[in-house]
Amino acid sequence: MITEYLKEWTYLAVFFLAALPWLESAVVVTLGIAFGLNPVAVSIAAFLGNWLVMLLVVFAFDRYQQWRAKRRRGRGETKKEGKSRELAHRIFVKYGLPGLAIVGPLLIGTEIAAAFAMMFKAPRRAVTFWLTAGLLVTTVLAAVAAYYGFDFLGITSGGDA
Repeated sequence: MITEYLKEWTYLAVFFLAALPWLESAVVVTLGIAFGLNPVAVSIAAFLGNWLVMLLVVFAFDRYQQWRAKRRRGRGETKKEGKSRELAHRIFVKYGLPGLAIVGPLLIGTEIAAAFAMMFKAPRRAVTFWLTAGLLVTTVLAAVAAYYGFDFLGITSGGDA
């Protein structure tokens, strides 16, 4: 009875741990599975925790950029982009954003990848889509690798994984 109650709180802890910057869902999923938690429940909780913080970063940067553009317009300032800069921006959005979404969660963290993409003024929807897809893939891969890896290595935990 008490162990089931504590296990429910453990999934909430997984959610909050994954929401911490620099502690990615892949790490939290691996730890949760190592402690014997249900791999599917751990994956969902960790994904949601990490995803919500990533969304907050994207929307905060988007609001800041909107405020800054409005402020510049109010002052009469105009910022004209050169053709080479526009081309570089299009190339980043088309090719760099998917790459950042794949590598970001593994190397620099989802939140930093989101901030990086937004600093380069990538469209909010594209950043959200690609980083969500990358986070989903890395979370699932971590869960599968941890579950089958621990089983293959003969590492058992006290849970029902």
